[in-house]
Amino acid sequence: MRQKSGWLLAAGISLVVLGVLGLLMTAALSIASAIWFGAMVLVAGIVLVADAVRHSGWRSRLLHGLIGLLYLVVGIVTFSNPLAATASLTLFVGAALFATGILRIVIAFQTRPNPSWSMILVSGLLSLVLGVLIMIQWPASSLWVLGTFLAIELIFQGIATITLARAIQSTFDGVIAKRSTPAAEA
Repeated sequence: MRQKSGWLLAAGISLVVLGVLGLLMTAALSIASAIWFGAMVLVAGIVLVADAVRHSGWRSRLLHGLIGLLYLVVGIVTFSNPLAATASLTLFVGAALFATGILRIVIAFQTRPNPSWSMILVSGLLSLVLGVLIMIQWPASSLWVLGTFLAIELIFQGIATITLARAIQSTFDGVIAKRSTPAAEA
């Protein structure tokens, strides 16, 4: 494991660098993430339509086929107008953060005797405010929200990966040092 921790460390550093670069070009990263979403949905649509053929019974075939066609349409629309797809995804993210914030606030007050209820409340308030800010600034927020979220995710994933690599190195350094001492062998 220690031998591979160097690769893990390099991967973590690469993720942090990519995240920082992503923060410098959030609009392009937002559009790229919408296109990537469209590609995944398009492939899923093809798979679902192909899967619908193998189902027995016309109702099952019809329902699975319709779901697959819906995926195909969303994928094609995303590719034909990535800016509109980015705007739609951003609005969805804002609404999801808003709803999540409300639910977390309710949960916080329901768990009020619990010592951690205040952290749940803070988390809910942050999600609520972030959702409101995204929706108030929409559609202009479409050019930075998805890219910023993805860049921040890359940075935090990179930091976590670097931390893991360093932990592996320090753990195995100690184990190797203990085994290689002459006093330990005697």
